[in-house]
Amino acid sequence: MLYSRSFTPLALAAAIGGLLLAPAAQAGCGCDKPAPPRAALRPFVASASQTVTLFDEALETGTTYDVAFESRAGDVQWVRGTVTREPDIADGQPRNHLRVTLPDLSLGPCAVAVWRDGARRFQVAADDFTVAAQPIALHDVTETVDREYRAAVGADGTVYIPVDVSAVSDATRFSGTALGMPLQYQASNVAMYNDQGYLMQLLDPKSPKLFDLRGGDFDQSTSLSYWRHEFATYKADEAGTAHARHDAAGEWHADGTRHVDHDHIVVALRGAFADGSSPVPGATPPFRLVIASQPEAL
Repeated sequence: MLYSRSFTPLALAAAIGGLLLAPAAQAGCGCDKPAPPRAALRPFVASASQTVTLFDEALETGTTYDVAFESRAGDVQWVRGTVTREPDIADGQPRNHLRVTLPDLSLGPCAVAVWRDGARRFQVAADDFTVAAQPIALHDVTETVDREYRAAVGADGTVYIPVDVSAVSDATRFSGTALGMPLQYQASNVAMYNDQGYLMQLLDPKSPKLFDLRGGDFDQSTSLSYWRHEFATYKADEAGTAHARHDAAGEWHADGTRHVDHDHIVVALRGAFADGSSPVPGATPPFRLVIASQPEAL
């Protein structure tokens, strides 16, 4: 096997977390993140209209394939894409990439099958891919997002909440709580990925100013407070170098280094309810998601 089709996202995070744990002042900055692992599909969690990429030795360069996405809820959507050969961000080696746009599907685990000329060429199990809700736009000003929400739950019980922080440049603290979904979790059960599949951040107990957790109750979840350092300096530096130019897929800079998207993040939470049960794969029941932002320079 050249790559694994099956892995637990938070187990993966724990395995390579030592590479990412950094002082709060450096948390999440730069394009020097460890590359995501090779996979049959990347990223392993995505929202509708996002690009996902399929990899398999059966793919042929320049050939067009039909791709079926089938959610566990039973809805099936078809899309089409043409294979290109280019360096894989996993290790820089040339591989065939089949990029397609994720259609609108039910939240939760989703199987993917690639077809050509009426024959199925390969497939990705629903355990290995999750359709998430649309990202919540956040800002570097004092505000509170309070909305009814349904989160995606992967096959292993991980809850995924995507956010869009493209408008965040100044140092900001974000605090989030789920009202009506009393999921309780620890720092070791939180990971943040980007929309390319990079593991962006774990909660480092050696950096207490980076985050804070407050236990919930029978009605509300654990509350997570997370500090994101300023990105204005990074954005200005990148704009003035070869990093400002990258390929059409947004994966490689003009100088051959990887481009890492810091603007689209998926927060992954593993936890349990008071009775010890875990969220059921699919979409959570509706709950109130409250995310407060507050400019904060440490």
